[in-house]
Amino acid sequence: MKWLFCAFAFSIPFILVLPAAQSQTAPPILRPAQPANLNEQIRDNWKARVNENVTTIISGNPNGGYLGIAYDISAVVDDGDDIRVLPIIGKGAVQNLKDVLFLRGVDMGLVNTVTLSYFRKNGEFGTNLEEQVAYITMLFQDELHVLVRPEINSLQDLAGKRVNFSDKGSGAQLSSQEIFAALKIDVKEFNMGQGDAIEMMKRGELDATMCTCLKPLKPHQTVSADLGFKLIDVAYDPVFYDDYLPARIPHEDYPNLIPKGGVVSTISVPTLLIAYNWPKSHERYRRIEKFVNAFFSKFEEFGKPPRHPRWRSVNMAGKLPGWRRFPAAQEWLDQHIGPQKEPVVFNKKMRDAFDIFVTNYAKAAGLKVLPADKREALFAQFTTWWQTQSIPPGASQ
Repeated sequence: MKWLFCAFAFSIPFILVLPAAQSQTAPPILRPAQPANLNEQIRDNWKARVNENVTTIISGNPNGGYLGIAYDISAVVDDGDDIRVLPIIGKGAVQNLKDVLFLRGVDMGLVNTVTLSYFRKNGEFGTNLEEQVAYITMLFQDELHVLVRPEINSLQDLAGKRVNFSDKGSGAQLSSQEIFAALKIDVKEFNMGQGDAIEMMKRGELDATMCTCLKPLKPHQTVSADLGFKLIDVAYDPVFYDDYLPARIPHEDYPNLIPKGGVVSTISVPTLLIAYNWPKSHERYRRIEKFVNAFFSKFEEFGKPPRHPRWRSVNMAGKLPGWRRFPAAQEWLDQHIGPQKEPVVFNKKMRDAFDIFVTNYAKAAGLKVLPADKREALFAQFTTWWQTQSIPPGASQ
């Protein structure tokens, strides 16, 4: 019993010491209580900051040129949260026009003049399309690329063949449909991106792919010369005079598709940046106005690498007859460049040279001499094209 008592007695201090040792641990440091709605306030502040000065541009898919151009605009114009431009992958000019008109959150879009002309004529979006949208600036001439398998040598050879018109909803699809209809050539239409179409051509499942796109196209540049694929000529037929301009694609753009020293003659369509024509009192107008001021103010930056080299040919003051410029853009141009001149009036020597060129071109293409009204219409288009190519004072050369 005695040893039990001693064992019990000696165990007591250990029991008593344990709480004492624990009591020497420092109490946890508590942060001051935060308001229950602090996280919500932070979120709301950031939400307002991020959304206040953002604008969006609907462009195209990675196979064409639209997405790269939208990225260039974003890279040059972005200035942190003060102004931010979000490029959106799109399907092309036709869908872009629909998105600018009807899709929530889309401020601007890249569209070609063929698309604008088509929907103004058919009235599908109303009889006042020129009042619903406004252009900010003219951009580039998008060349028609007709890439074919070795056995095809002309558009006429494609009769009854399988031809890709590019993505559904693209300007290339609309242009391809209009071109074959005007030339009365029936083909079997397919719709997909250029990269996918080229793969199908390699397997013999397609005969050609078409695209009204800014050259050079990356999918076309990677086609192996061993395949025998080529770009074919598209004559500047009178049926194209209303909506297209003549264009050339040299060997240097596609060494694998065009023989050395060779040039492919084709047609092109102007592309422009458009916006919904918001009233000046609207918040969306204010955002686009802020974008416009930054875009035009930094325009010289577009002429420097690594921006697309075709920016150097853009005349931001070029006019699109029959359509309105976005008011903020017109105001900036009036303030910094001065009132826009009327279309160029050429002297007699230049007009005579134009007439000789048209006559010789028609003969070389196997066409009849143009009637006077068609010649005048073409001359009017030529003067408009000349304006878009003439770089105004202060723009990058």
